[in-house]
Amino acid sequence: MKNLIYIAILIWIFSSCEEIYTPHLDTVDDLLVVEAIFLANRSHNTVYLHKSAGFNNQKSEYEPVTGAIVYVNDDDGIFYECIEKNPGEYITDLTIESNKSYSLLIKANQEIYRSEWETVPEIPVIDSIYGNYITKVNTTGAVNSTEDIISVYGIQIYSDMNYKGDLNHYRFYGRKILQYYDYYDTIIPPEPEPMKLPVYRWKSLYPAGSFNIAGPPQYSTEKNITRHPLEFFPDDYDKFIADTQLFAGWIYIIYQYGLNENTYNIYNDLNSQLDAEGKIFDPVYVQTNGNITCTSDPYEVVLGNFEISTITEHRYFIQYYKDANNFSMHGIPYYYDIPEQGFIKDTMPEFWEKLKSY
Repeated sequence: MKNLIYIAILIWIFSSCEEIYTPHLDTVDDLLVVEAIFLANRSHNTVYLHKSAGFNNQKSEYEPVTGAIVYVNDDDGIFYECIEKNPGEYITDLTIESNKSYSLLIKANQEIYRSEWETVPEIPVIDSIYGNYITKVNTTGAVNSTEDIISVYGIQIYSDMNYKGDLNHYRFYGRKILQYYDYYDTIIPPEPEPMKLPVYRWKSLYPAGSFNIAGPPQYSTEKNITRHPLEFFPDDYDKFIADTQLFAGWIYIIYQYGLNENTYNIYNDLNSQLDAEGKIFDPVYVQTNGNITCTSDPYEVVLGNFEISTITEHRYFIQYYKDANNFSMHGIPYYYDIPEQGFIKDTMPEFWEKLKSY
C-alpha cells in the first residue's frame, strides 16, 4: 500500500501544471528613431522617422512620425527642407556635393534634434577581387553537440582595398542572381515532331545577418585592407533549383559604400549585438549611440544615425560546376536593369551571361 501511495505522489508531482512566468518590464516612452542614409550624387534622399516599440509590442510595423519639420543644412549655412511625401518619409532633392559638410535638423514631438556634421567620403574602389574554395563552418545556438555545427563547401569571394591616403572604411551589400534554365516541347509547323525550346529563368538572393563592413586592422599600422570576405557561393547550387532544371552561373552585383570612420564605428557596434547569441563570451547588449542628439532636452534619448556615403557598383559573372573544384569569374562591363526574378521563353534575355567552356 505504501508503494502505491509513493507512486501516486510521484505521478501527481510530474503531471502538475507549469505556470509560465512573465517578467514585469518597465514601460518606456516611445523614442524617436531616425533612419537617414544619404548617398552622394543621388537626386533624391529620404529621412525616415518612426517611433520605437516596446519589448512585448505585437505590432508588425512601427508607427511613423508625421508632421515633423526636417532640414538638411550645409556648411555654407543654407537649409534644404525635406518634404513629407508619405507618413514618416521626408524626401529632399538636395544633391550632396563632395566638397561640403552637412547636418540634419529635426523638429518633432515639441523637441529639436540635431546630428553631428558629416563630410562626404571619397568614391570607393576595389583594387582586386578573387576567390577560392573553402569549407565554411556555421554554428547554430550553443555549440554543445556536433548537430549544432554545419559545414558547407563552396567558393568564398574576397577583395583588397589599398589605402591611398583618405578613404579607408567600407560597407558592402550584395545581390546574387542565379541563372538557370529548362526546356519545353512545342510543335512548329511544318515540322511533325515536337521541338525542345529553352526557358531562361533567374532569381535573386540577398545576404542576411550582420552588416558586411571593412576597415583597417585594429592595433596595427597596416592601412591596406586585404582578403576581406564578400560573398560565399555554395557548391551545392542545385538546392536552389528543381531536379529538371540546369544551372547556368551567377551574376554577382556588389554595392560598395564609402563610409566615414564614425559611421563605420556605429555599424561595428550594431554587429556586436546582431552577432550575439547568448553565449558566455558574447558582448554585452548595449544601446548603440548614433550621431543625433536632442538639443532641447539633453535627457531625451533618440535612436538612429545621419549617414553620408558614396557608392560604387561592381558586377561579375561566376561560373562553376558541382564537385568540379574549378571556377571562373570575369567582370561585367554593362549594367542592365535586372528584375528580381522571372523567366523568358525561347529568346535569351539581354542581361544573360553565357557559360564558357573551361
